[in-house]
Amino acid sequence: MVLVWLLAIPLVGSILALASGDRGAKFVAVGLSLVEIVAFIVLLAHGPVTLNAPWIPDWGVRFHLGADGLSMFLIGLTTVMTTMALFASSPAYPKSYFFWILFLEFGMVGVFESLDLMLFYVFWEVILIPIFFLLTGYTGSHGRATAMKWLIMNLVGSLFMLIGIIAVAVLHAQPFGTLTFEINQLTHVPMSAAVAPWIFASFFLAFAIKAPLWPFHGWMPDSYSEAPAPVTALLSGVMSKAGIYGFLRIMLPIFMPQMRHYQTGLLILAAIGLVYGAFMALRQKDMKMAAAYASLSHMGMMALGVFSLTEAGILGATFLMVAHGLIIGGLFVVLGFTEERTKTRDIAAMGGLNDDAPRLAVYFLFFALAALGLPGLPGFTGEYLIIQGLVAHDMVFAVIAGVVLVVAAWYMIRLFQGVMQSVRQGPKIFDLSAAQVGYIGTLALLVVLLGVWPAGITSHAAPTLYHAVHLLATKGGAAS
Repeated sequence: MVLVWLLAIPLVGSILALASGDRGAKFVAVGLSLVEIVAFIVLLAHGPVTLNAPWIPDWGVRFHLGADGLSMFLIGLTTVMTTMALFASSPAYPKSYFFWILFLEFGMVGVFESLDLMLFYVFWEVILIPIFFLLTGYTGSHGRATAMKWLIMNLVGSLFMLIGIIAVAVLHAQPFGTLTFEINQLTHVPMSAAVAPWIFASFFLAFAIKAPLWPFHGWMPDSYSEAPAPVTALLSGVMSKAGIYGFLRIMLPIFMPQMRHYQTGLLILAAIGLVYGAFMALRQKDMKMAAAYASLSHMGMMALGVFSLTEAGILGATFLMVAHGLIIGGLFVVLGFTEERTKTRDIAAMGGLNDDAPRLAVYFLFFALAALGLPGLPGFTGEYLIIQGLVAHDMVFAVIAGVVLVVAAWYMIRLFQGVMQSVRQGPKIFDLSAAQVGYIGTLALLVVLLGVWPAGITSHAAPTLYHAVHLLATKGGAAS
């Protein structure tokens, strides 16, 4: 029942926010998002749970929800980052803004809970709607063009995935005699050599666009740049994880032979994205775009972990999804605080902000260090596990990942020093308020907790993921 509540709370909350006055919309949205966190805590205490009921029986579609070691903490990430984004949002935004934020949470929770491919596709499409309107109505001067680019690219990926979903179900029905879209029943779909690559590509394209992974990231620069900082925190911190989650939840169990066959090519694509994002972050003059390309590089690191097809790499990618979501989301919120005070994102026009705003500087430094993978913080744990998996598979990709970690330290330190240190060039700014310290400080404490106790996630995720790797061994070659 808690799975239904996790869907119902943000959906009802979005309606209540829209029904309230503009001044009360943020209060309603924040209140319901806190209730959603309570529901997640109940889920966490209960442990793995499923709900499986008929939905469209004539088509073989079921209302199959679940939360296990793979999805549970991504649901938690969604609830936490939605609450942080709402806290960081200006109460001056109209009530429609808060409606779309909560509606996005509803869609994201649905994606992470769905264990039926058709239900997964429905929620996958649902999240397109709130992001489109958040990019259209509350962004900069190029918001409409940005939203259209986002929508077109993601609709193309979704269309191909829908074709792939139907193809997988039909191919399963031919020998087994029943039409089903349940993921756990589609792990032994017979595919001919002529058909399998095309179906594989249809899913890969959708997930690579959403992540985004190079070279399918065309929507990312404009969207991250134009969106308000809280929306960017959700795009980078939560929504992008849906793509990596799709690789883990759907492609590993259904397309393991193809993943093995194309493994080298997939690793090369992920490595290019890792390097490309890092060096693009290094050359940015806009602080928000520096963080955006840093996020693109981190997505490449997660993809390397998945495509390594090793226990350590896959576990590291899963852990890094949650850690990166909290870290990059917090960094974008801090960058929003900075832009709000300086009225600019140009690194060259800043400098010396730590003199006027020491609390802002402390949290800026904290999330920057977390993003570069400082030992003791969770980014380090995820990256260590991924590199361990890469070493077991191919030392070349492990070396590439290790070198990029040095570049990550370079661009993050450059970002912090450019904004917070050096000589102050603008007027005096005000520091973080007590309320802002309260919620960004809570997020920082959560990041610290995850860094010192990674087993809180890995011990739950490992059984689910190791089962997937075992399937790999039985369907086309053992993993290291």
